[in-house]
Amino acid sequence: MSMSNPGLFVRTLADALKDTDFISVRGVKNVTTGDVYQSRRQRQREAEHFASVRNAYYGYVSKLRRIARHVADIIRAYPPGDPAGVEAINRYLRDYSYILRPWARQAGALMIAEVSRRDYTAFIRHARMLGRELKREVLTPGTPTSLEVNRILDEQMELITSIPLEAAERVQELSREYWTGGKRYDQLVRDILASSTVTHNRATLIARTEIAKTSSAVTQARATEIGSVDYVWHTAGDADVRPMHQHLAGRTFRWDDPPVAETSGERHHPGEFPNCRCWAIPNLPPPEAIGDPSHPWWLRRDHRP
Repeated sequence: MSMSNPGLFVRTLADALKDTDFISVRGVKNVTTGDVYQSRRQRQREAEHFASVRNAYYGYVSKLRRIARHVADIIRAYPPGDPAGVEAINRYLRDYSYILRPWARQAGALMIAEVSRRDYTAFIRHARMLGRELKREVLTPGTPTSLEVNRILDEQMELITSIPLEAAERVQELSREYWTGGKRYDQLVRDILASSTVTHNRATLIARTEIAKTSSAVTQARATEIGSVDYVWHTAGDADVRPMHQHLAGRTFRWDDPPVAETSGERHHPGEFPNCRCWAIPNLPPPEAIGDPSHPWWLRRDHRP
């Protein structure tokens, strides 16, 4: 659509966003692994370990980058430094953020469902011990897993709708610097045009960080639900792994006592820090120990809650 009428462009974005490969998840309240269709070939691929969850990143980031492109189109529709244009950009981007809310909730729901499905399949293949009753317990609304999933869903909607709002604030700040004499016009033009890159990078960071955080949260909720008290830290195993995380690789940590994982002294589990690609493989009790506190497995000191 032509940007000669940005207001009309914004109002039609809701319809444009429907032209995606999303599966409808209307009225999502509790997301489960069944929300995403899984073909036979996909099931075979899910034989991989917990690290396969990171593949969900590619679908999510492509959708968030689409939002970034829409934001860039709105900003470019007005000449830099024009007060009326800045006001219009601010208004249309805020309208866009509001229009995005149902779509953002759907996008977040499907990302969580995809991560949850991948994690769940890896969980079963890795543990080989989830019976029918246990599966029902882990996925039933009101359990720690379902509560955690819905908390993440609310968080995703806020993060996605923040993309146009942050872009509006950036344009306002850059224009204010120009109006007060703190920035030349040629520099303003360059900075405004760079907004598309800034927004694109922001969308990418959200996708990368939130996929990892969601995977970590779902894994922890499911593992602790059936009695796991600790996990083994795993890394991507390449040159980009942070030195601190290389030091943690292969070591065991308790869910209730995350290790110091950053040079700043911050503690967190794998995947809970921006750009962290690490993941946790939980130490799970054997099938016969679940629900039986007298089982010898629970008597080991390192397995006690």
